Amino acid sequence: MKIAVIGTGQWGKNHVRSLKELMDEKKIDEVYLCDSNKERVSRMGKTYDIPSFTDYHKLPHDLDGVVIATPSDTHKSISQYFLDRGIHVLVEKPMALSSRDAGEMIIKAQENNSVLMVGHIFRYHPAVIKVKEGITRGDFGDIYYMMSNRFSLRYPRMDMGVLYALGIHEVDIFCDLLNKDYPQEIFAVIENYVGETEETAQIIVFFEKGIKGYSFENWLNPVHGKKRELVVVGSRLSALVDYLKPNEIKFYDSVISKDTVATEGSYIVPIEYKEPLKQEHYDFISCIRSGAQPVANMYVGKRAVEMIEKAFLSSQEGCKITF
Repeated sequence: MKIAVIGTGQWGKNHVRSLKELMDEKKIDEVYLCDSNKERVSRMGKTYDIPSFTDYHKLPHDLDGVVIATPSDTHKSISQYFLDRGIHVLVEKPMALSSRDAGEMIIKAQENNSVLMVGHIFRYHPAVIKVKEGITRGDFGDIYYMMSNRFSLRYPRMDMGVLYALGIHEVDIFCDLLNKDYPQEIFAVIENYVGETEETAQIIVFFEKGIKGYSFENWLNPVHGKKRELVVVGSRLSALVDYLKPNEIKFYDSVISKDTVATEGSYIVPIEYKEPLKQEHYDFISCIRSGAQPVANMYVGKRAVEMIEKAFLSSQEGCKITF
């Protein structure tokens, strides 16, 4: 099996490293690199002893799949180039910058019987998977709310703000945990202070039975340092996933009802950490071979883009938007 990585920048280099490991493990046969930055791609090619290209049109024609980690506004055109040739595609999130473009990408994949997968990596995070299993089993009782925070201090990106860069993870995770395609409604407030794109965003998604998901994305927070966490609160059990401590989940034995609000303490459950990116690549390779739909399939990707579009609309209109 031959896989090419297109885009070897900040996140693309992680794809390169993971796929080279899979090649060393004999899971795939060959890896190729492509980036318009000749110096960068040549240096990386030499580091990993992998052939490098500066033009994706000149990549070998017998590729089985490509991983696209280029700027988001190029995702559609590059994906469609390979889908038209029957080559399977794993494209980073956001799948596209509009749901219309995402829909056209899906049509291309269907017409050519190709796998189109989107890099919603947290669907492969072992802690998120374990929490989802507990929710599905009923361990948490009635789910009251979910809360996610992503704080850091960094100069804002020029190509996109926190909604597409970070918030798209949250809306997807909230839906995934509840086995829902969409929430019922979404409300968002965004602000930009020093750049052209939004640097902070507050998102609330509303589900059936009064369940809510609260998300706060912030690139201008010097107070907390880097913070990445997910909280799930239920009537019988609650959980904290600290993405910076990927080998554990902290659970809270608590009763939250109209009659009783009490906790019996907390405990940490160690989990076997499996790198989400590597699990994503395993899924991509497996689906190329089987033709099955991946966990983070093209429909997941399109729905996430739709939710962010409605978050932008909510922030403009100052009200909840219904799905």
